[in-house]
Amino acid sequence: MGDALQALAQQGIARDSLFLRARSTGRPGERAGYNHAVANIYFDLTREFNADGPVAALASGQAVVYYRIAIMSKDGDWVILETPAACQWVLDVLRLHEARYRPSAPLDVRWLAGGWSSHFEFTDDRKRRVRCDFLSRPPRVAAGAATALFAPRRTGDADDGTLLVVDLDSLLRMKQTQRAKDYAVITELARLLPPDQEIAFTTDPDTVLALAARVGVPPQRHTVRAAADRRDRAAVVAAIAAETDSLQQRDRKRVACYLAAAERYLEEYRHARLTDLPLAEAHEAACTLAERWLPLVPPNLEPPCADAQRG
Repeated sequence: MGDALQALAQQGIARDSLFLRARSTGRPGERAGYNHAVANIYFDLTREFNADGPVAALASGQAVVYYRIAIMSKDGDWVILETPAACQWVLDVLRLHEARYRPSAPLDVRWLAGGWSSHFEFTDDRKRRVRCDFLSRPPRVAAGAATALFAPRRTGDADDGTLLVVDLDSLLRMKQTQRAKDYAVITELARLLPPDQEIAFTTDPDTVLALAARVGVPPQRHTVRAAADRRDRAAVVAAIAAETDSLQQRDRKRVACYLAAAERYLEEYRHARLTDLPLAEAHEAACTLAERWLPLVPPNLEPPCADAQRG
């Protein structure tokens, strides 16, 4: 990856090439006649991360922007290929942008494989804060699906306007968080799927009732299926509310496991003021601290809380 990184540096990516204007390609989320005309630094970073091969798939809020469900998201999240080379490449690109670590696990496969995430920040030439977060084992996403993101067919030529973005199924599962606002996003994203897949995710009771009559309700939504079979809208509303609460509690429990396991590490991290150090130095120091204080997998993490971590 050295030649590609040198080429990026020679193009002045840290200061002059921060924005991307993507053309329509016919891919999901880029329908005919539509283009991402609005400058988006996170789209451009995605292209930089994948300049020498697929290593980082845009996820979370910026993926929602890509699929045209939102017009903006304040941070960037990526699912990173779980290899030392991919981690080093991303660190090198971030270094060109003069990024610094934010309190988080080091970008190292040892901790990524346990479901931890790594966070960074830099300021661009327009004095905007740019935040970049990475993980390799997205919650609720099967390990095989995460690995499939990096098949060569997922990325296009250097100038064809395509982006490496998580697929809709993976994104929908990632959005099943403890945040209530994510469930409205899930419903809108699900509309982009065929009816037999949309009904597996939508949180709109009227959509459930309409689609149930056409395609049926998938087995995993047993409470919704029972309510839909009775054609009782109030029962469908209650079933979806209970299902959503269960997903929220599951995610809350998962996050709590990570927060508890990271408490001492983050205390030492802040004491060492790693956020003030240049990226390479901070990375080395973070790995040293993590080797002592951060378990590879939180000790109380239950398998239902970390599907991909068990792949």
